[in-house]
Amino acid sequence: MKRTNRQKELSAAELEEFFQQLALFFKSGIPAWEGLALLGEETGGRNSELFRMLSAKVADGNSLSDAFLQSGRFPGYAVDMVRIGERTGRMQEIAESLHAYYEGRDALARELRTSVVYPLVMAGMVLVVIFVLTVAVMPVFEQVFKQLGLAMNPFSLSLLRFGQAFSQSALVILIVVTVLVLIFFLLRFTKKGRAVLWRAYDTSPLTRKVAAVIAAERFAFSMSLMLESGIYIVDALHFAADLEESERAKARIVELERLLGEGKPLQEAIFASGIFEESYNGMIVAGLRTGTPGTMLMEVALRCRRDAELRLQRLLAIIEPALVALLCVLVGLVILSVMLPLAGILSGM
Repeated sequence: MKRTNRQKELSAAELEEFFQQLALFFKSGIPAWEGLALLGEETGGRNSELFRMLSAKVADGNSLSDAFLQSGRFPGYAVDMVRIGERTGRMQEIAESLHAYYEGRDALARELRTSVVYPLVMAGMVLVVIFVLTVAVMPVFEQVFKQLGLAMNPFSLSLLRFGQAFSQSALVILIVVTVLVLIFFLLRFTKKGRAVLWRAYDTSPLTRKVAAVIAAERFAFSMSLMLESGIYIVDALHFAADLEESERAKARIVELERLLGEGKPLQEAIFASGIFEESYNGMIVAGLRTGTPGTMLMEVALRCRRDAELRLQRLLAIIEPALVALLCVLVGLVILSVMLPLAGILSGM
């Protein structure tokens, strides 16, 4: 699915607010084009022109999903889910569900920013301190020791040589860091680049379990909406596979399709495909036995979201103090390498 332009996509917070308003319009019986026109007139923000453009396209006979796609401002997941709502006639439910989905994504993004910015700022400050100590302070102490006829200990000398090498290579290091940052942003804003980042996210030992749970949430969420809308399960699985960006998660959905095609019962096929962790088996069994798979999958999606948030919190709770402790140890070693020889001189006077 190709976009007509490369404008920046709406953020999770903007999508949350937009779909909340859209759901209210559908609930009130207001046509999509009229609701979008109202948003364009009343918001007065940076997206007012977008809403007016969407209203004009829908009024001209385009579907809402096509208008979203042509704008280039909506993620593929939102476009495809709206298309499913148009096919099933359940646009209000889809808009409400997308509001809840992006509300969770926005909360998760805010938590990640809060948890990551602090240790990064701390790391930057401590690295600056280490740089100043090794480049500016250590050479002064070396000259003092030489004037006193003393020699610095091996550790202090190693730090001094490191500081000298670092200061001589500072420009090269700055260029390398800048190039790495540019590469990251190029990957982030291109389709192939995002695929590379997704693979890294899926396969990294630190994030692959969280990635699997988040993929399971997306699958359960979309499948719940489609099954509740009366879409046949095989067709729903095709749609769910198209919605998925993670290759590993898509392979699990394809495996589930294959197992069902071979005649395996739905419960056994779900367990064998590995889409969900074993801890979700009880909920799946209960939902299938009561004949409410759509409701069950929505409950599974909500639990997956909570589990993903908890796992991210635990991961950050480990990384943040470990990073701060490591940097503090480095600063302590640098200071001790200077202070211990100085203390020895003072004690001998």
